[in-house]
Amino acid sequence: MQEDRSGLSEIKIAVHSESLINLYSNLIKRDATSNQGTISLKTYNERTEEGGNKKTICKETIFKDEGDNFMKLISIPRKILSIDFGSKDIKIIEGKYSKNNIQVLNAITLPLEPHFYRDGVLFEKSMVTTLMNKALKENRFSTDSTHVIINSSQIITREIIIPKVNENEIAAIISFQIEDFLPIDPEEYEMNHLLIGNRVDDGIEKMEILLIAVPKKIVVAHLELIKDLGLSPLVLDFQSNAICKLVKMNTKINDTYETKGKTIASMDIGYNSTKLTIMKEDKIKVTRIIDVGVETILENISAVFDYSKEDIEKQIRQIEDISANIEEFTDYYRLLNIVRTTLMNLMEKCSMVFRYYTTRETGNAIDLILLQGGLANLNGISSLFSDYFNILTTNLSSLDKIKWNGNLGRFSNAIGGLIRFDEV
Repeated sequence: MQEDRSGLSEIKIAVHSESLINLYSNLIKRDATSNQGTISLKTYNERTEEGGNKKTICKETIFKDEGDNFMKLISIPRKILSIDFGSKDIKIIEGKYSKNNIQVLNAITLPLEPHFYRDGVLFEKSMVTTLMNKALKENRFSTDSTHVIINSSQIITREIIIPKVNENEIAAIISFQIEDFLPIDPEEYEMNHLLIGNRVDDGIEKMEILLIAVPKKIVVAHLELIKDLGLSPLVLDFQSNAICKLVKMNTKINDTYETKGKTIASMDIGYNSTKLTIMKEDKIKVTRIIDVGVETILENISAVFDYSKEDIEKQIRQIEDISANIEEFTDYYRLLNIVRTTLMNLMEKCSMVFRYYTTRETGNAIDLILLQGGLANLNGISSLFSDYFNILTTNLSSLDKIKWNGNLGRFSNAIGGLIRFDEV
C-alpha cells in the first residue's frame, strides 16, 4: 500500500492478458478520515455481432472494503456461483442467500490432480480452466456472478493488539506499522483486517485485530482463471472467514447444538492440511493451517502396505470405529492404528493452538469442536476427538437456515462463501 501526502492511499492490481477479455481489480481511493475504500471491478468483453461489427461491453461492479467480509460487495444479485478451491477438488455451488436462509440450487465436486492445483497455487491453468468450463456447462450452472473461496499456507494471518482508536483509523495504523506486525514485503501482498474484539489491559482500552495478507500472485492467478471461464468475480474470500459467516448466520448445528454465545473450533480436515478456526461471538479469534491432512494418512499407510491410493481410501471408509483401541495384529487393525496415530498427531498440533487461545485471556474456553471435510464422516472420529480434548465434538451435517440435503460438511466453505451480511 502506498500513501501520499494528501491522506489518500491506493492499491492497484492489473491482470494483463492477450485475450479479448481484460479483467482488473482497482482499489481507487481510501479516504484516511472516512475509511470508505471502494473497489471498481470492470469486465470488458469484446464480441462480434451479426454483420461483423465488433462491440465492447463494460460491466462494472462496486465493492466496499470494510468490516466482517474479506471484500464486501455493496449490492449483488441473489443467485451466486460460489467456488471453493481445494488441493484435491473444487467444490462449486449455485445458490441464493438472504438473511433468513440459504438455498443451494446446484452443487458439484470437481476432482483435481495434485499437480494441477495445490495449496492455493495454480500449476496447470489451462487444464483447470478446461475441466471447470466443461463441468459448468455439463451441470448447467446458469449465473456468472462468482464468489471465490481460497486457502493457502502462503496466506498469513496474525492476531495483533493496538490501542483503541476509531475504526476508520485502523487501516492507516496497520499500513504505517505493517513491517512491525508481519515479516513481509507489503508490495507483494494484498492486506486486509478484521476487528475481532476489544479488551482492557492495565486500565488501557485496546483492540484485537486479525491481519490477513494474501500474496498478490495468488489473487491475480484466481482472477485470471475466473476471467478465462467467462465469469464475473465479485468476491475473493478465504475459508476461515467463510465458515465463520456460516456459523454466524445459523442458530443451531445438527438440530442440537446452539451457536449463540458459544466458542466453536472448526476443524476442516482437507487433503494436504487441516484448517483450524476458533470463533467466538461470531468473530474469528484464531485461525491456523495444520500440516496434517488426508494425504498424510495415505502416505503413512503406503509406507507399510503395498496398496493403491484407491484401495487405501476404500479401506479407510470401511473402518468401523476409529476411536476403538484394539490390539490385534491383523492388516485391518494395523491400518486402523496408522489412521488413528496420524489423527492423534493432528490433535496434538491442534491442542497447541487451543492452549494458545485459552491462555490469552481469563475465561477463554472452547465449547464445541466442529469437524468438516472429507474425513469428518469417518466412523467414530467425533468420539476420538471428544475423548482426546474432553470437549464436545460433532461433524457438521445440518444447519437450521440451510435448505439442502447434500453433504454440508464437504460444501460448508462454498456455502459460507455465498453469505454477505450487508444485504437486506
